[in-house]
Amino acid sequence: MNPRFDGAITTPDEEIPDSSLVPEPERPARPAMVEAAAAILIVVGIAGIAAQVLAIVGGTAVPSPGAEPILLLQYALIVATILIGLLVRAGRAWILCVNVVAVILFLDLTAVPSGNVFGLLFSILDAIVFVTLIRNKWWFDWRPPLEPLLEAEA
Repeated sequence: MNPRFDGAITTPDEEIPDSSLVPEPERPARPAMVEAAAAILIVVGIAGIAAQVLAIVGGTAVPSPGAEPILLLQYALIVATILIGLLVRAGRAWILCVNVVAVILFLDLTAVPSGNVFGLLFSILDAIVFVTLIRNKWWFDWRPPLEPLLEAEA
Protein backbone atom coordinates (compact mmCIF):
# COMPACT_ATOMS: atom_id res chain seq x y z
CA MET A 1 0.00 0.00 0.00
CA ASN A 2 1.09 3.56 -0.57
CA PRO A 3 2.67 5.02 2.61
CA ARG A 4 0.93 8.27 1.94
CA PHE A 5 -2.47 6.67 2.74
CA ASP A 6 -1.43 4.43 5.65
CA GLY A 7 -3.83 4.89 8.57
CA ALA A 8 -6.30 6.92 6.49
CA ILE A 9 -9.92 6.62 7.57
CA THR A 10 -12.04 5.69 4.59
CA THR A 11 -15.41 5.24 6.29
CA PRO A 12 -17.71 8.06 7.35
CA ASP A 13 -17.49 9.20 10.99
CA GLU A 14 -21.25 9.22 11.43
CA GLU A 15 -23.48 6.23 11.08
CA ILE A 16 -25.47 6.25 7.86
CA PRO A 17 -29.15 6.64 8.75
CA ASP A 18 -31.55 3.90 7.73
CA SER A 19 -33.54 5.29 4.81
CA SER A 20 -36.51 3.02 5.57
CA LEU A 21 -37.19 4.81 8.87
CA VAL A 22 -39.42 7.88 8.91
CA PRO A 23 -37.45 10.79 10.42
CA GLU A 24 -38.60 12.20 13.74
CA PRO A 25 -40.68 15.37 13.32
CA GLU A 26 -38.83 18.47 14.46
CA ARG A 27 -40.33 21.37 16.35
CA PRO A 28 -40.48 24.57 14.31
CA ALA A 29 -37.70 27.03 15.04
CA ARG A 30 -38.29 29.30 18.03
CA PRO A 31 -39.70 32.62 16.81
CA ALA A 32 -37.36 35.55 17.34
CA MET A 33 -39.91 37.41 19.45
CA VAL A 34 -40.30 34.42 21.77
CA GLU A 35 -36.54 34.41 22.22
CA ALA A 36 -36.64 38.14 22.90
CA ALA A 37 -39.51 37.71 25.38
CA ALA A 38 -37.58 35.06 27.28
CA ALA A 39 -34.51 37.28 27.34
CA ILE A 40 -36.56 40.24 28.59
CA LEU A 41 -38.00 38.20 31.45
CA ILE A 42 -34.63 36.79 32.48
CA VAL A 43 -32.83 40.14 32.31
CA VAL A 44 -35.63 41.97 34.16
CA GLY A 45 -35.50 39.31 36.88
CA ILE A 46 -31.74 39.60 37.21
CA ALA A 47 -32.04 43.41 37.30
CA GLY A 48 -34.65 43.06 40.05
CA ILE A 49 -32.33 40.88 42.10
CA ALA A 50 -29.49 43.36 41.59
CA ALA A 51 -31.74 46.25 42.66
CA GLN A 52 -32.80 44.41 45.81
CA VAL A 53 -29.21 43.54 46.70
CA LEU A 54 -28.10 47.15 46.15
CA ALA A 55 -30.99 48.40 48.29
CA ILE A 56 -30.03 46.02 51.10
CA VAL A 57 -26.34 46.91 50.88
CA GLY A 58 -27.12 50.63 50.65
CA GLY A 59 -29.39 50.45 53.66
CA THR A 60 -32.43 51.81 51.83
CA ALA A 61 -34.32 48.52 52.10
CA VAL A 62 -35.35 48.93 55.71
CA PRO A 63 -38.96 47.73 55.71
CA SER A 64 -41.59 49.25 57.91
CA PRO A 65 -42.94 46.94 60.59
CA GLY A 66 -45.45 44.49 59.16
CA ALA A 67 -44.24 44.86 55.55
CA GLU A 68 -42.20 41.64 55.56
CA PRO A 69 -44.87 39.55 53.78
CA ILE A 70 -45.02 42.10 50.96
CA LEU A 71 -41.23 42.00 50.60
CA LEU A 72 -41.30 38.21 50.46
CA LEU A 73 -43.95 38.39 47.75
CA GLN A 74 -41.80 40.87 45.85
CA TYR A 75 -38.76 38.58 46.07
CA ALA A 76 -40.88 35.61 44.96
CA LEU A 77 -42.11 37.54 41.91
CA ILE A 78 -38.55 38.45 40.96
CA VAL A 79 -37.49 34.81 41.10
CA ALA A 80 -40.69 33.78 39.28
CA THR A 81 -39.83 36.21 36.49
CA ILE A 82 -36.56 34.41 35.83
CA LEU A 83 -38.19 30.97 36.02
CA ILE A 84 -40.98 32.05 33.65
CA GLY A 85 -38.35 33.36 31.24
CA LEU A 86 -36.72 29.93 31.24
CA LEU A 87 -40.08 28.24 30.66
CA VAL A 88 -40.84 30.59 27.77
CA ARG A 89 -37.49 29.80 26.19
CA ALA A 90 -38.15 26.07 26.54
CA GLY A 91 -41.65 26.41 25.10
CA ARG A 92 -43.37 24.95 28.15
CA ALA A 93 -46.36 25.88 30.35
CA TRP A 94 -47.83 28.59 28.13
CA ILE A 95 -50.89 29.23 30.31
CA LEU A 96 -48.77 29.60 33.45
CA CYS A 97 -46.37 31.96 31.65
CA VAL A 98 -49.17 34.17 30.30
CA ASN A 99 -50.87 34.42 33.69
CA VAL A 100 -47.69 35.24 35.62
CA VAL A 101 -46.67 37.85 33.04
CA ALA A 102 -50.17 39.37 33.25
CA VAL A 103 -49.90 39.65 37.04
CA ILE A 104 -46.42 41.16 36.82
CA LEU A 105 -47.65 43.61 34.15
CA PHE A 106 -50.53 44.65 36.39
CA LEU A 107 -48.23 45.18 39.36
CA ASP A 108 -45.78 47.21 37.26
CA LEU A 109 -48.64 49.34 35.94
CA THR A 110 -49.55 50.30 39.50
CA ALA A 111 -46.17 52.05 39.80
CA VAL A 112 -46.69 54.21 36.69
CA PRO A 113 -49.13 56.81 38.14
CA SER A 114 -46.66 57.66 40.92
CA GLY A 115 -44.15 58.86 38.31
CA ASN A 116 -41.86 55.85 38.62
CA VAL A 117 -39.88 55.74 35.36
CA PHE A 118 -38.72 52.17 35.99
CA GLY A 119 -42.31 51.12 36.53
CA LEU A 120 -43.17 52.55 33.12
CA LEU A 121 -40.18 50.86 31.48
CA PHE A 122 -40.93 47.48 33.05
CA SER A 123 -44.63 47.88 32.13
CA ILE A 124 -43.71 48.40 28.48
CA LEU A 125 -41.35 45.41 28.53
CA ASP A 126 -43.94 43.22 30.24
CA ALA A 127 -46.58 44.30 27.72
CA ILE A 128 -44.25 43.30 24.87
CA VAL A 129 -43.74 39.89 26.49
CA PHE A 130 -47.48 39.45 27.09
CA VAL A 131 -48.42 40.26 23.48
CA THR A 132 -45.62 38.03 22.20
CA LEU A 133 -46.87 35.09 24.25
CA ILE A 134 -50.42 35.58 23.02
CA ARG A 135 -49.38 35.88 19.36
CA ASN A 136 -47.05 32.86 19.44
CA LYS A 137 -49.26 30.38 21.26
CA TRP A 138 -49.06 28.08 18.23
CA TRP A 139 -45.36 27.51 18.89
CA PHE A 140 -46.03 26.46 22.49
CA ASP A 141 -48.88 24.17 21.39
CA TRP A 142 -46.84 22.27 18.82
CA ARG A 143 -46.74 18.53 19.44
CA PRO A 144 -45.24 15.86 17.21
CA PRO A 145 -47.83 13.87 15.27
CA LEU A 146 -48.91 10.68 17.02
CA GLU A 147 -48.60 8.53 13.95
CA PRO A 148 -45.84 9.85 11.67
CA LEU A 149 -46.07 6.71 9.50
CA LEU A 150 -49.73 7.29 8.70
CA GLU A 151 -49.10 10.91 7.79
CA ALA A 152 -46.17 9.95 5.57
CA GLU A 153 -48.28 7.39 3.69
CA ALA A 154 -51.25 9.74 3.17
